[in-house]
Amino acid sequence: MLTTEFLLRDQFVKYGSWLKLQDPQTLHNYFGHSMGKKSIDALVKQFASDPKNHHFLVAKIDGKWVGTIHIASRETKVEFGLIVSPKYRKQGVASAMMDEAITWARNRYYKDLFMHCISWNRPIKRLCEKHGLLPINMMGDSEANLHLEPPNWGTYFKEQMTMAKRNWLFMLQSPQASF
Repeated sequence: MLTTEFLLRDQFVKYGSWLKLQDPQTLHNYFGHSMGKKSIDALVKQFASDPKNHHFLVAKIDGKWVGTIHIASRETKVEFGLIVSPKYRKQGVASAMMDEAITWARNRYYKDLFMHCISWNRPIKRLCEKHGLLPINMMGDSEANLHLEPPNWGTYFKEQMTMAKRNWLFMLQSPQASF
């Protein structure tokens, strides 16, 4: 079963550890160039020093990390960076994370969403299009943009239902839960 959660600031190092487990091609597709362990550590340290502007949504299947979205924010803009482990691609993980992250961003009154799409990463371009982000070609690569509508009762309700599901699953998995 697919579950999601947002990391707390003191958990950002887990993001770095998970990145280091990804194969070189996955990292190349995500960053647009190869990334070593020291570079990942420096990046995570930078994120942890500015937790107000960096958020991480993690997707898990049976408790195992299978994907992440890094949400970087500045003023009224957010940028998403999404990775799904190769074994779990084409199973709806990326789409579920995008849907939740877009709702999260709308509910916090962000107005514009951006994603950088490396030219050879066709699946991310299709994912952007599926969720309403319009890719604009920039010398081979693309930047996908979406103007976010303000939140409404439906987006707030959707986020609350996701949180309720998360809490319910936690209680079911918790060893001290008694029913």
